[in-house]
Amino acid sequence: MELVKKRAEELGIKNVVVASTRGFTAERAFDAFKETDVTLTIVGIGRDSFPKDLLGKLEEEGHNVIFSRETSYEYPDLVKAAYRRFSEGVKVAVEIPMIAAQKGLVSTDEEVISIGKWDTALVIKPSTSDRFSELEIKELICKPR
Repeated sequence: MELVKKRAEELGIKNVVVASTRGFTAERAFDAFKETDVTLTIVGIGRDSFPKDLLGKLEEEGHNVIFSRETSYEYPDLVKAAYRRFSEGVKVAVEIPMIAAQKGLVSTDEEVISIGKWDTALVIKPSTSDRFSELEIKELICKPR
């Protein structure tokens, strides 16, 4: 999270998209970016597995929380398999800003930092799924070996 915060400051990025199924990574991101003007967009899988108190706290502070099961988007299996060759986190880090853009929560004209899983972060210019070929991975901040 420290690397992400530092890189967001260096690049002037104001939107960080975070994958968080049960709230662990969302809580860490919330704490890390508490004293900044960065907006978090948390992308979970389903509402039933995400803590309701954390959901309320994030929304109260002006952050976004969305769930992939509540969003219509396409992410071809062949593309997912290719990104998984790097790591599962890279696959997720590409997917979640697309979901956020699909919902209109991040702009497709500005770079965001995307945290896939808890160990992978990319700088991405997102796209919606119908314009997937316009998505640009600008930088790999970190990923596991």
